[in-house]
This record gives sequence, C-alpha cells and structure tokens, in this order.
Amino acid sequence: MTPLKQVRKVVVLNPLKGFEAEEQVLERRFDPLTEQSTFVARGRLNYVRHFFDTDRALLTKLAESSKPNCPFCPDRVELSTPKFPEAIAPAGRIKVGRCIALPSLHAHADFNAVIVLGSSHLAYPKELEADLIAEGLQAGLEALKAAWRADSELTYGVVIMNYLPPAGSSIIHPHMQALSSNVPFNLQRLLLSRSYKHYLKASKNYWLDLLEREREARERLIAEGSYVAWLAPLAPLRFFEVWGVFKEPLDPSKIGSEALREAAEGVSKILSFYEDEGILCFNMALILPPFGSAQAFFNPQVRLCARLGLSQPFLNDFWALAALLMESEVFEAPEDYAARAKRYF
Repeated sequence: MTPLKQVRKVVVLNPLKGFEAEEQVLERRFDPLTEQSTFVARGRLNYVRHFFDTDRALLTKLAESSKPNCPFCPDRVELSTPKFPEAIAPAGRIKVGRCIALPSLHAHADFNAVIVLGSSHLAYPKELEADLIAEGLQAGLEALKAAWRADSELTYGVVIMNYLPPAGSSIIHPHMQALSSNVPFNLQRLLLSRSYKHYLKASKNYWLDLLEREREARERLIAEGSYVAWLAPLAPLRFFEVWGVFKEPLDPSKIGSEALREAAEGVSKILSFYEDEGILCFNMALILPPFGSAQAFFNPQVRLCARLGLSQPFLNDFWALAALLMESEVFEAPEDYAARAKRYF
C-alpha cells in the first residue's frame, strides 16, 4: 500500500547564493481514496504569490468593453439566449430568484444549461453572496432534474463554475453551468467507483469516515454545520483547494433548500477568503451521485480551487504536468491555508 506522504529531496547549486548547494524538500502526498498524488512545495508560495494577483484596471477594461454585447445582461438575456424544449422547461427557461437557467448555445455534454447569476456584469467574489449562490445552485439542480425527467438516461450531473478567463470563462458576467450525461464525468466516475469499493470492503461510507478522521486530526477541518463540513484535502489537486462534503448520502433530486443554503453560505465564505488572499479567479464544482436514489456509499460535495490571476504578462497554471501527466503541484500545505480559512466561518 502506498504511504499517504513521502518526503523527497532535490539538491540545486543556487546561483543566487554563489552556487552553494541548496537542498529543497518536496512532500509527495497521495489521496487516500483515489491514490492521485500531489507535490507539496512548502515555502514556495511567496515566490509565486504575485501570479495570483489580478490587474483590476485590466479587469475593469475587459468588463466595460464586453458589457455592450453581453448576452447575460438584463436587457439582452431574454432576446439573445436560447430556450429549452418544452419537455424540459415549458416556459423555455428556469428562473430561481435572480438567476436564470438556459441552454448553452454550444453544449459541452448531453445536457448543458448555463445559469446566469444575477444582473451585475462584473461581480467580485465577495459580491457573490450566499443568497445569490444558493439561487444559482438551485437553478442548476432544477435544470438537471428537468433533463433527467425528460430523459432518464441523464442520471449523472454536476454544477460547475468558471470565474474569469484564467479559470476558463469566456464571458465576464458571473455564471454557472449544469451538465449531465448517461455516464459520469471522469473524476465523478473515479470518486463513485472508489467510494463503492471502500463501502464493499469496509461496510462504511468513506466520506463519513473521512470527516471523522479530520475531526480527530484537527489539521484540515475548517468548519462544520448541520448539513455540510468544510475541509482542505490531504493531497490537493489544485491551488487552495477546499471541499464541502454533505454529511448525508443524498439523492440529488431531493437535496433540501436548507442544506443547499448552508452549502452556498460555505461557498460564499471561501470566496471571501480567496479575495482576502488576493485571489479573484476560481473554479467550483458540485459533484453529485446519480439521480434517482441516495447512494449509501457517496455524499454530494462541493469543491473549490484558486486559479492564477488575470494580469500581464499572462501565465497559465495548467501546464504539461497537469495537462498530460495528470500530476499536481501546490505551493502551500493544506493545513496552513485551512487554518486561515477557519476565520471566515
């Protein structure tokens, strides 16, 4: 069995120190469930922190130049965006509070809805408050449920968010996406299959075991509510990665408004943490079990991660190590940023 942590060392003759031998320590960590590994390069955050900064003047310029043609702004959303077939949404779109779910003009899966988050063309992470996030998540779930009811094969769904271009968003206006298919998405499939194997072997729900271990360790657990527990993972795949694990194995079609609201509150607090850390760009995913029945071995969960900022010269964090080797590297131990994130709960 692979150990959860391995300490690896590299020796470099550093020109900044007269070519003296410098030992660099890397910690390679392995996720207990998936066995995916991450290199944790402690002490390197100060060297790369400026890459997370966003040039707010540049962002304002992009927002102002894109607003006149933004299809999600209030004066165009009804006329410039597609509608669902009547079998999915008789009114053509699904509205929850200030949020509107509508079909993606260019689908990325069998079913793909875009959820417009309110009327503001540019909203910073702290401005994406819990009520708005809850409405967006609810609209995404309603869209996924409608697609599943129209086509029973569309059982595997997720709700994702890309915030600003470095995180993969082609439109500045804040929005989420709800996607579903007849087979799970890659990470969703890995989590479901490994969780099921653990359940068969141990007769226990892995996610409940994980929460119990994190409560005892008191290193990475950030906060815990009635419905969702927030933690930093042992082996983060992405920068400043945080998970919100629902405390019950729920059927996605029956996630209650109170549980969803608590999840949204947690997301909002993590986004406040990100912005105070100088991070504006991020990704989020609500990963679900299949629609139709609760799976005793898997709990719905929210995952968030930081992305490098919008600034010049441009740098992308998705390089060959991650893109082709499926390997990850982070520059701060999850125990360290979890301690700072706790203050927001």
